[in-house]
Parts: sequence; structure tokens; C-alpha cells
Amino acid sequence: MEKDSDLEKAWEYYKKINESLMGLSEILNMSIDKENIFYQCAIDNLENLKEVIIDLLKKEYDPSEIQKKLKDLESEMKKSLFFDKEKE
Repeated sequence: MEKDSDLEKAWEYYKKINESLMGLSEILNMSIDKENIFYQCAIDNLENLKEVIIDLLKKEYDPSEIQKKLKDLESEMKKSLFFDKEKE
């Protein structure tokens, strides 16, 4: 029974992530010319992100391992988004 609950949670997370990725794609479509190289790079990255998320949801990983990796990723992103700008 708990396995079904976990599967339902994973499916709900997938739906939320998919909606977010689709929203980002819509924003790109509204704001950047489709012929722009940055547009295609952004779309490629969104598609890759979606594929990775699907792979994560398909496999049974140790939740603590995923949680640690996500915290590491969050830390790296904060550094690159906020601290690199202060150097300029």
C-alpha cells in the first residue's frame, strides 16, 4: 500500500515539474525569437531536464542520496546566481 502512495506522490511531482517546464517553454516562446541561438539552447536544456527527471522517477534510488545531491545542486546554483554577480 505504501508503494502505491509513493508512486502517486512521484506522479504528482512529475505533473508539477512538467507544468513548470511547459510554463518556462511558453515564456521562452513569447519572449525570444525562435531563430535566436539562445532560444534553442534554452529549449534543449528544458528537454534534457525533463528527460533526467523522468529517469529519476523511473528508478529506485536511495532517497537520502537524492536529497544530498539536490542540496549540493541548490548550493551550487545559489553560488553561481548570487555570488558571481558580486565579483563584477
